Amino acid sequence: MTPVNLSDDQKAEILREAYTKHAAELLAIEEAQQKLTTLILAILGAGGSFVASATTPLTPAARWGLTIIAVSTVMIGLVNTLFRSRARQTTRALLVRCEEAMGFHSVGTYLEGQTLYGEELRKYPSRGAWLNLIYALVIAVGLGFLVVIWAN
Repeated sequence: MTPVNLSDDQKAEILREAYTKHAAELLAIEEAQQKLTTLILAILGAGGSFVASATTPLTPAARWGLTIIAVSTVMIGLVNTLFRSRARQTTRALLVRCEEAMGFHSVGTYLEGQTLYGEELRKYPSRGAWLNLIYALVIAVGLGFLVVIWAN
């Protein structure tokens, strides 16, 4: 059956399922980002504390090895954050499209003379940009770890 031949009820059910899928995906994207960031911060924070508390200086080879590990860890975090940010924004845009199709932004569909969702909610895909501050956080922790390594 093609979308043209679907009944209104079938289209509504498909739309609800798509919306539910996109909402679950958005939550999964944001939770995965939070878990990765927490893991990176824990690894670099614990490593920095351990190195800072060491009583013997690090050898040049150990410094370079830890530098490579720190830079690699930060790069993993940055690349992951970049792709998750793009996925989050795309998923948010899909949610807004579903909301538009369900009439949430149309006057009179749910509330007489008004829209259910205000115009500001159409900007939902671009909101959450503050989550990109994770880039800066990962870089800051990585730099802090490098300072501890090279100051020891």
